[in-house]
Amino acid sequence: MNTIIRKYNYRLETGTVGTDDDNIATILYNINRMEMRKSFTSSDAQELDKALGNLFFMIADAKVHLIRFLKIFGDKTKEDTVQTVMAALDDAIETVRNARLDKTTDMAKISAAYPKVYKNLLDIVPSVLALDAQAVGRI
Repeated sequence: MNTIIRKYNYRLETGTVGTDDDNIATILYNINRMEMRKSFTSSDAQELDKALGNLFFMIADAKVHLIRFLKIFGDKTKEDTVQTVMAALDDAIETVRNARLDKTTDMAKISAAYPKVYKNLLDIVPSVLALDAQAVGRI
């Protein structure tokens, strides 16, 4: 078996992924946390509001760590890969903002934000791993 054990390893729907970089690990960790909650539904407005706040935090935290990663390895990464990841994070933030709980917001819209954001971020896992590989010269 040709498995390379990394400092951080996560089992996602896309398969097992790993990295030795702390910032990439935090991005993958947040996606992993979303996976555990991707089908969140509730009829309680307070629960949904709290879940939406947690979702926003996970996305914002992932974006902060992407920016930190780029400060260190930005000169080694490919711009199109960076843009793919950044655009997905920005889109996820916008999705959460649009689902924000208020008196006129449909609770189903809020519940739908979670799986939508999760799917968008799960789709960028290969790009996140590509950034990691670019940083250490494997691509």
